[in-house]
Amino acid sequence: MDLYKHKTEVKKRNVHKRGGFSVVIVPHYQGKTKRIEITPTKIYLSIVSLVVAGALLGGFIFSYTGLKSQVAQFKGAKFDSVVAAQSKELQITQNELAKAQSQLDALKEYVVSLSSLEKEVRNSLKLGESKVSLEYVLERTPKAKLQSTTKLPENVAKLLSEENNVTQIAEDRAKMLNMLKGASDEYHVLLAETPNIWPLHGYVSSPFGWRPSPFGSGWEFHKGIDICAYYGAPVRATADGTVEYAGWFEGYGRFIKIYHRDGIETCYGHLSKIVVKAGEQVKKGQVIGYEGESGLATGPHLHYEVRINGVAVNPAKFLP
Repeated sequence: MDLYKHKTEVKKRNVHKRGGFSVVIVPHYQGKTKRIEITPTKIYLSIVSLVVAGALLGGFIFSYTGLKSQVAQFKGAKFDSVVAAQSKELQITQNELAKAQSQLDALKEYVVSLSSLEKEVRNSLKLGESKVSLEYVLERTPKAKLQSTTKLPENVAKLLSEENNVTQIAEDRAKMLNMLKGASDEYHVLLAETPNIWPLHGYVSSPFGWRPSPFGSGWEFHKGIDICAYYGAPVRATADGTVEYAGWFEGYGRFIKIYHRDGIETCYGHLSKIVVKAGEQVKKGQVIGYEGESGLATGPHLHYEVRINGVAVNPAKFLP
């Protein structure tokens, strides 16, 4: 009896020392009674566990919310901005392509005009037809192909660069052709105003220079050449020019003087008939009168002179 009391008191003292409380579970029917001791240590550990679990749960919720917000932001603003930027770049590329196509069409027309100008120049210079023209090359030039849409801006830039180079080459060629055309036109004007054809079909009976006088003894300086043909043969202007004089002039008989350019004049004497008048514009090869023997002449012929600044020169230097 004393031993039982002693053990009970020891247990009471131990429980008193540890603190806490006990929960007794008594079944209503069969079964053993269970007692659960709840000590301060267990209570502390439970509280700490709850606090840690709550902190972890809160951190997870915070992280999840932030991640969800970032995903929403990317799906919303950032993704939309990326799509907008790509759409803008594509639109710019399409505009550049349209611009390049427009410029290419204009370049084609420009090249065709250069081809026409080239033909004019070749015809003007008597070069004949060219087997290779700018238009010919353009028609046979392979069409450019864009390799990849990912390199579309790069390809457009390359296309525009090459187009600019071709345009520059075409412009340089146009300048050269225009300069050549201008020089050719000027050359033909000068050539038209140069007395380089025969005024009459016949033979030279008396050349330019000193000769025995046909009207007596002694020598005289013959300022032109005498060309003989049948009486009334047509006499033609040897270059484009303006008739300065048309009428009777001393020993020349019926006489025509034409001014051409740069002090160059031609004279036609001993004509039987004159068909032009002073001030009239005449063309090379145009009939201006007919052969005769008017004035001081020993027979039908044409006296033909070339003068430069009033000084007679040998017409043979101008004739083919």
